Amino acid sequence: MYIFQPDPSILSTTSDTKAAFLQTPWAALLDRSNTVCRVSASRQPKRSTEDSLFAETLATPRTVQSCLSFYTKPADTDHSIDEVSTLFIVGDGMNGHTGILHGGIVASVIDEAMGIMMWLNLEREREMLEARASKGLADGENPNRVGSFTATLDTKFLKPILTPGSFLVTARYLKKEGRKTWVGAEIKQHQKQGETVCATGEALFIEPRASKL
Repeated sequence: MYIFQPDPSILSTTSDTKAAFLQTPWAALLDRSNTVCRVSASRQPKRSTEDSLFAETLATPRTVQSCLSFYTKPADTDHSIDEVSTLFIVGDGMNGHTGILHGGIVASVIDEAMGIMMWLNLEREREMLEARASKGLADGENPNRVGSFTATLDTKFLKPILTPGSFLVTARYLKKEGRKTWVGAEIKQHQKQGETVCATGEALFIEPRASKL
């Protein structure tokens, strides 16, 4: 059986740290009170090849150089993190037109930012379940949920995203119904005319039934 082995030369080219963004127009966002900064698990290479798109293929000096997510620390009683922002620094290796990020990559980073928010909430749910279980309060709850899959993604392209450069993707919950979750997102970039909304997206995520896994 083939087992993927990460290439160390690729892994060493990324800088997914707060420091990478302190020289960008977004620096002040990371210094706000109660802000939690996280590197997504999807940027960590895995032998299973899960997340290899953003952990390997798009982790080079000319693709996604740096990626960092942040959100306002929720209260202990909050069941979810309703909004998560993800910062990207990109090179010019994903262009469609000269100096412009490819539209397919725009849709991909929107989907990735939405997925990061879903992952952070799944992680939070597991932590809260463990806390309840330690107190004997969890009864019949499933600690092994695998998360949701993107079912539909509607992307609207409003302005070109210029490269190389940095941009911000903010994802937020819109609605939940059973195994279905609707998520919205927008991409902003600082351009000559100021902070500009370059694209928006809305997606439906569906959690598979246990019998389908």
